[in-house]
Amino acid sequence: MKNILLFIKSKSFLIHFTLILLVLFIVFFIIIQCLKSYTKHGDFTLVPDFTNQNVTDLPNFILDKEVTYKIIDSIFDPKEKKGIVLRQEPEANSKVKYNRTIYLYITAMAAPQIIMPKLINRSERQAKFIIETQGLIVGKIEEKLSHCDGCVIFQSIKGIEIKAGDPVKKGTVINLIIGKKEMYYNTSADSISDYDE
Repeated sequence: MKNILLFIKSKSFLIHFTLILLVLFIVFFIIIQCLKSYTKHGDFTLVPDFTNQNVTDLPNFILDKEVTYKIIDSIFDPKEKKGIVLRQEPEANSKVKYNRTIYLYITAMAAPQIIMPKLINRSERQAKFIIETQGLIVGKIEEKLSHCDGCVIFQSIKGIEIKAGDPVKKGTVINLIIGKKEMYYNTSADSISDYDE
């Protein structure tokens, strides 16, 4: 035990111990630098603005941008052009590492189909609410003499009857005929509606 303590206190041990620590430090430093180089630590690029870009132009758009992209969702919006980028993650001008994937949300190329809801015998107010909540558009509303006062008696697309359960594209204009027990003359028209029950 005494010999061990003497060896630890010796100059030779201190020199060797110092050399070991120095070697470990150098090895650790080299490993850290290699990892930084491999992961490009501290290197970044700015995210380009993809918004309003057409999907067909994206391959050329990112050629010199040092990022990649992935379309993860399409959103139907009848007010927007088809196939354009609506939003992105991360946002434009964010700092990201090279070759980072940018996730894109685009407008749908085609309107999705839904099942036409039943509007017959519903009130005009209910029918309008259902049409709008289903992503459809309320079109022309006419009145026709009927025993069903204030309710829908006919639903159509461009004059052609559309029945409940039929497939229809979102954004389609739905026209309605509302029943009235008593008809009146419109001062701007020459006659009552020609529709028959």
